[in-house]
Amino acid sequence: MATGLNRSEEFVAWLCQHAFLKLWTHPNPVGKKGKELCDCLVVCGAHVVIISVKEIEYRDTGDQVGWERWQKAAIDKSAQQIWGAERWLRTVYSFQRGDGREIVLPPLDKRKYHRVSVSLGGRGEVPLRWGDFGNGFVHVLDEYSLTEAFRELDTITDFVTYLSAAESLFDRGVRPVFSGSGAEDLLALYVLNGPTFGLVGEDGAYPDTVVITEGIWKALVASQEYIERNKDLQSSYAWDRLIDHYAEDLLTDGMFDMHSKQVTTNELALVEMALQSRGHRANLADTLLEFLGPDGSNIASRVVVAANATAFVFLGGDSGEREFRARELS
Repeated sequence: MATGLNRSEEFVAWLCQHAFLKLWTHPNPVGKKGKELCDCLVVCGAHVVIISVKEIEYRDTGDQVGWERWQKAAIDKSAQQIWGAERWLRTVYSFQRGDGREIVLPPLDKRKYHRVSVSLGGRGEVPLRWGDFGNGFVHVLDEYSLTEAFRELDTITDFVTYLSAAESLFDRGVRPVFSGSGAEDLLALYVLNGPTFGLVGEDGAYPDTVVITEGIWKALVASQEYIERNKDLQSSYAWDRLIDHYAEDLLTDGMFDMHSKQVTTNELALVEMALQSRGHRANLADTLLEFLGPDGSNIASRVVVAANATAFVFLGGDSGEREFRARELS
């Protein structure tokens, strides 16, 4: 973990590393003139997730003044940092991590920016602002929705797909009003209903205003259906461990490229693995574990087509038979 993080920033960086894996999580990246760019940057495939963390203690003044002061310090300043980071990122092709390692950004015309403000200290007593504050949509998470969002959306694809769905609500003119609830309850509607959030009417139209009540998320995670779904997904974390295993090789001694027959630090294959959603990872992991088990011992190789029309080939063989395995893969 990079040095210079306060406890809140360190916790968010840990959540990002857990959800998006360490190869693509960059705490305290360096920006213009060597200054800190943002608190955490996640870069995977075409996606660039800019995260700013502010922890400001809310002081109740008994009127709206306290709300406005907290929102200005915790949300507005966070949004300004995010927009500033994005402006700079749009002018460069790479950046340095806090530990000095250089990270190459996706091509300028391919990048998809996502803005996340982690605004802590309101203790659920302040209504969260949500949406476009003037320079692009900013997703706001507080102490209650933060861990739930990163626990539920724990792949880069699942995370950015949800962010895009929430932005699309805003584009359709929907303005959620949180009545004692927070972003975790909006997330619950997404988990239950998909990208429409269950808000589209029979005529295909969306309402202008939606009141989201408290307790939807708590009811969801306590339901037997949700518990069983998560049990079914447990095998998928074998895929995460496999990615981390290869990433460790890449970050230390590099990996062997069978075509050039040289060591490479090219991470494109690992990016394709990481871009698989949690559901696809479960299918890939189940197939891989079956291939490695006794029932698959007589199978030389197996091909699985997953998301993004990406085919993964599982090939067994002795580690000393590198040339043979390369020919077999070809």
